[in-house]
Amino acid sequence: MAPLVAVLPLIFTSVGTGVAAIGAVRSAQAQSNAADYNAQIARQNADSARMQGEAAAQLQAREAKRQQGSAIATFGAAGVDLATGSPSDVLADSTREATLQQSTTRYNYNMRALGFMDQSGLDQAQAKNSMSAGWMNMTSDILTGAGKFYSQGHDSFGWGD
Repeated sequence: MAPLVAVLPLIFTSVGTGVAAIGAVRSAQAQSNAADYNAQIARQNADSARMQGEAAAQLQAREAKRQQGSAIATFGAAGVDLATGSPSDVLADSTREATLQQSTTRYNYNMRALGFMDQSGLDQAQAKNSMSAGWMNMTSDILTGAGKFYSQGHDSFGWGD
């Protein structure tokens, strides 16, 4: 029975080392998968932001055309000549302002999308780094376990003497 008792610490060290190494890799895989998922969601959010920006700009364009049509009708009902003078300047200025608003809306939503894409890139880097760290932790666990195994073998059986 004495030899079995002497070997048990070596067995426990070996099993513990294996469990720790596998745990390190599995943990890294889970972190990497989560980061990959977050990157995918960030890309989807970027696409959504771009579509929202385009929809908002189109809505602004329709509203601007409606307002301009209303102004033209009001000027026409009042007998104002739209070809020259202040009414023409007002309509031209209204068109320029509407175009600027639409461009600003698109720009703002594109900047929001860019932020999501930046986050996606960071998440992808985290996924890669998680796997690298997992492999390093696994290697460390194996080397630490091997050192303990040798030390216990030395103490119990005089290895290395």
